[in-house]
Amino acid sequence: MEVVMYRMLTNILSCLVSAFYCTVAAVVILLKRWLNLITPVTCHCYNRVQDKVVIITGSSSGIGFFTALDLAKKGAVVYLGCRNCKAGEEAASKLRRISGNQAIYFLHLDLTDFSSVHLFVEVFAKWEQKLDVLVNNAAVFHHPPGLTCDNIEITYQTNYLGVFLLTTLLLDIIQVSPAARIIFVSSEAHKLVSLEDLFLFRPRHLRELGTFSDHVKIYGISKLAIHLFAQHLTETFPGVLVALVDPGNVWTPIYRHSWKSWSDTLIWMRCYVFMRGVEEGAQSTVHALNAPHLMSGKYINSHLDSEDQQIYGAVAVQQFIADSAVLAGLPQGLLL
Repeated sequence: MEVVMYRMLTNILSCLVSAFYCTVAAVVILLKRWLNLITPVTCHCYNRVQDKVVIITGSSSGIGFFTALDLAKKGAVVYLGCRNCKAGEEAASKLRRISGNQAIYFLHLDLTDFSSVHLFVEVFAKWEQKLDVLVNNAAVFHHPPGLTCDNIEITYQTNYLGVFLLTTLLLDIIQVSPAARIIFVSSEAHKLVSLEDLFLFRPRHLRELGTFSDHVKIYGISKLAIHLFAQHLTETFPGVLVALVDPGNVWTPIYRHSWKSWSDTLIWMRCYVFMRGVEEGAQSTVHALNAPHLMSGKYINSHLDSEDQQIYGAVAVQQFIADSAVLAGLPQGLLL
């Protein structure tokens, strides 16, 4: 009995100490922000997107919205690809009002539905003759387990397979532009998983996601898949600049399914205080859009530094792309 009581008191004391240090650290961070002592990461590149035609997915909120706002202010022609029609229309209207740029349009795009991706590309091709930049920004995290209408695990299709299909279908119109760019918003989570994890993953299998770590793993797998696809595009289409960007740890609506119980309140508060704001999180994408001497295949980290991304074996990449084509309903030899 005494041992049990001792352990309980030790645990309570440990929690109180942790809460105290977290509170102190939070107060310090908030004061620094209030006093402007923290300099946020900011891209200072010259505007290179004026009059460019840009598609940005997942742009009704979060990082996507602030990336679209930067594009709108710089005079780009921006197409918002969003799943929620009401939110997409409202975002387009708000961007036109704030920026004064009227060339901001919404097109419905649901990456969890392959037929929606096909329709989006068809409609866009009727409106535009070229596409200068495709920003694959949309993603989900900690999503409740489920399969899409295409019978694919929902996080994997949203974050990778829908992106794979969208990018592939747009390649012809992308290559019309002499300085086209394809930008993938990635994450450091891709480093938490391995190629073995990716190849053992079964996209048509409904998985149990009982812990936060399970969600991190499947998210990491979807982002690692993006890296293999980016490498393939870099090697196969040298006329198109391909870049991957890491926004850093950013407090965005992507966490709307996370930390909902009372026991997670401390974690929620810690993340809210210590994570970056969405405007700062958008800077790596803004940099990839405007950087003058960016080389294809680079990974732009959250401090806007360009890194060489890991190179994966050619056989593994080709096999993975072929498998992705089958899952997305594309001819196997289309990208090989």
